[in-house]
Amino acid sequence: MGKFVYTKEILRRLQLTELDMLRELDRICRKHQIDYILDGGTLLGAVRHGGFIPWDDDVDVRMLRENYEKFCRICRTELSEDYFLQTWRTDPGYRWEYARILKKGTVYKRKGQYRMTAQNGIFIDIFPDDDLPENLVSKRICTCVSWLCRKLLYSEVGALSRKCFSSWLGFNLLNLFPKEWGHQGMKYLRQRYRDNGTPRVRCFGWGSAEEAGGFLRKWHMETKDIEFEGLSVRAPQDISGFLTYYFGEDYMTLPSEEKQTPGHTVTYIGFGG
Repeated sequence: MGKFVYTKEILRRLQLTELDMLRELDRICRKHQIDYILDGGTLLGAVRHGGFIPWDDDVDVRMLRENYEKFCRICRTELSEDYFLQTWRTDPGYRWEYARILKKGTVYKRKGQYRMTAQNGIFIDIFPDDDLPENLVSKRICTCVSWLCRKLLYSEVGALSRKCFSSWLGFNLLNLFPKEWGHQGMKYLRQRYRDNGTPRVRCFGWGSAEEAGGFLRKWHMETKDIEFEGLSVRAPQDISGFLTYYFGEDYMTLPSEEKQTPGHTVTYIGFGG
């Protein structure tokens, strides 16, 4: 098999497959009064392009923890048989602390993840947001504990890294420990600060700089409909504030042409029948 190349046709077919999964998520959420918001580049695409950023290859949404847990419960009986709700509880080989809706019968292989035993396929990500403490010391503890837990959960992938010897060694050592320790650490953070009603929330299972600072709770509490590829979906009322926090004040400006590339290093995509 030759080197995988992202053609415009493959990318657009991938986007439309993900759009169908977003439509299913939205259907369930509206039926059961579960609020969610588009996240990151997905929301930016809705505002700047009316749908996908032309070179974007994924869909991300966020939910407050209580909505996330409710959604996961309802999906046991409500989710279309075409899809699988992938969490570390439903798939023993899956390591991450956020959920995915995965399309059955498809293949989506990424560089460095071929050794993972998790079910594979085209997916969209669902990030749960938990209370983030306001106290600076507590916030730094959250940052450190969640960072260590993420590294432990990522170690199966990181152990294949050839970036440098120290990184390779560190991940191989972490990979000797049970991944359940990472999940238990995340559970500790959720329970330690849960129901504090703090003004900021974050997904402890994701490690971006924006996550470390936290997102305003009001972006979840004050929402509205917005169009995405002809589909009515949910977004923060203060879209400008969210996108400015995420991308800076010039978020409507297109990046340079050399940066207009898909965000994932993919080695193969199979769309099934």
